[in-house]
Amino acid sequence: MKLSGLIRKEFGRIRSDKRTLILLFAIPLILIVVFGLTSGGGPTEFFNVSIISKDSMATYENFPDNSSQYSDDFIDVFEGNLSSFGFKGYRNVTTPEEYEEAKSFYTQWLKDEVIDVFLVLPENFSETVENNTDIPIIFYIDGSDSDAVSAINVSMFEPIAQFRIKIGKTANFTYFIPYLEFEVPFWEAQVVNYAFALTIPLIIIGTTMNLSCLSIVSEGPLPRMLITPTSKRSIILSKLIANSAIMSIQVAEIFVATALFGLYSLGSLFELFLVLLAIGFCGVSIGLFISSLSGTDQQANQLYIMFFIVILIFSGQFISADNLPVFMQAIIYSFPLYHSIPLVLQITLKGLPVEIYSLLIVVIIALIYDVLAYIVYMFKKVEV
Repeated sequence: MKLSGLIRKEFGRIRSDKRTLILLFAIPLILIVVFGLTSGGGPTEFFNVSIISKDSMATYENFPDNSSQYSDDFIDVFEGNLSSFGFKGYRNVTTPEEYEEAKSFYTQWLKDEVIDVFLVLPENFSETVENNTDIPIIFYIDGSDSDAVSAINVSMFEPIAQFRIKIGKTANFTYFIPYLEFEVPFWEAQVVNYAFALTIPLIIIGTTMNLSCLSIVSEGPLPRMLITPTSKRSIILSKLIANSAIMSIQVAEIFVATALFGLYSLGSLFELFLVLLAIGFCGVSIGLFISSLSGTDQQANQLYIMFFIVILIFSGQFISADNLPVFMQAIIYSFPLYHSIPLVLQITLKGLPVEIYSLLIVVIIALIYDVLAYIVYMFKKVEV
């Protein structure tokens, strides 16, 4: 059978698999619509905060005045309109027992997610402000949110700056507001654009793997090869071409849908489209490899789930490759999402040209899976 006939036959098989086609085209569209209609999504963290002031507790030695003037001014700043903080009250403690009680109370609020952070002003807060010495401010924050832990240090610039302006201590002081260099503008669809780099490559990989993972095993083409003079190479190639063509339609659908909901890209849209095609090609190739390994549809589905979970875990978004041993880094580098997610980020949010080296790695990974699929298929036993 000629290659063109095999391709038409594969298109017929794909057309008959309605469930896979629905997953392939409906899931990306549904997620894009949901993200596109969701407001917010910017990188700025907002914290609900409470304050414990120990400034009224008696202190001696270098700080005999026991003033609490500046702690009141500091709390007033938080009671005002801050862009990164919502104020949830404060407690003024005068004894260690009151402090432990207040700390226990706000720790429970932290666990119950009533607040995101609570600050502790030390006993000599006002005196250190008056003497222009270093002022320690302790904050307790939920360490399970790594983004919040890193963001709190930046967010504290605003209240500290307003506090210094309020008390008139602005000598050699600049009111610094961080500027986010690669932020999606607030007038754009922030949710869909911030989610694009992670979710779209993941969706394309997952759905295209599902598209092709049954292409060989579901048909059982090996017995028919005894009757029809068709090479195994032609069968693999026909399935690769047909599934890649369907994948291209999916990528075009994703591209158009995100554009309708305000796709924000500082870089070339054509290069972005090429990257998405390379990601889809990799998904099709992995699916063919899974199909060549499998003896039944059930085995193919089980392998698909296993491969998808491994690819997701080793995408570089959950485990940093820099913190792993060399052999584990090699495993992460062998999966496509580790290279494709940064590629999409660099084009959309940073406006950089496509990194040819990373793009070639994605394509090479796909070709390796194609070769492996062919090798496994060659040595597969024929059952008639």
